[in-house]
Amino acid sequence: MKTPGRLILAAAALAATACASSTLRTSVDYDRSVNFSKYRTFSYMDVQQLRNELVGRRVHQALTDALTARGLQENNFSPDLFVVPHVRLSHETEIRTYSTGWGYGWRWRPAGPAVATVEQIPVGTLIVDLVDATAKEMVWRGTATDTLKPQATPAEKEQALTQAIAKMLEGFPPAS
Repeated sequence: MKTPGRLILAAAALAATACASSTLRTSVDYDRSVNFSKYRTFSYMDVQQLRNELVGRRVHQALTDALTARGLQENNFSPDLFVVPHVRLSHETEIRTYSTGWGYGWRWRPAGPAVATVEQIPVGTLIVDLVDATAKEMVWRGTATDTLKPQATPAEKEQALTQAIAKMLEGFPPAS
């Protein structure tokens, strides 16, 4: 393979790796019969006590910033919407197996011992419910799930949360 071909192949592999490293997944569901333009204010209704108060404050601040950027104002006395955030933390088990030996025969079967590594990968899910304060009915739900990086700095954790909320609220308010 000539050098330009190798460079193109390396660039394609790097691009595929960069795309594969992003694990953020979001989804949104809402009541299509609701006129979202009537909502002007919001307040928080916390139904979950988080063990880590820092996470709770980050979630509130990121949600407040995102909602006020969309024209809503925080009002704790007579809100139109209740914002109900839920945080779920879990672990996924990843098992990697590889053979240390060379193949033999015409099929190149593994000849050496196999080695397996097991790793617990933390996964976080943020669920945000928007509840009509008057009707007491949920009108919108957004979910963001991402692989957490425990070694990340506080600034990196805050940035990841902000990006997840921004992506979740991308189409909010829905067109009526």
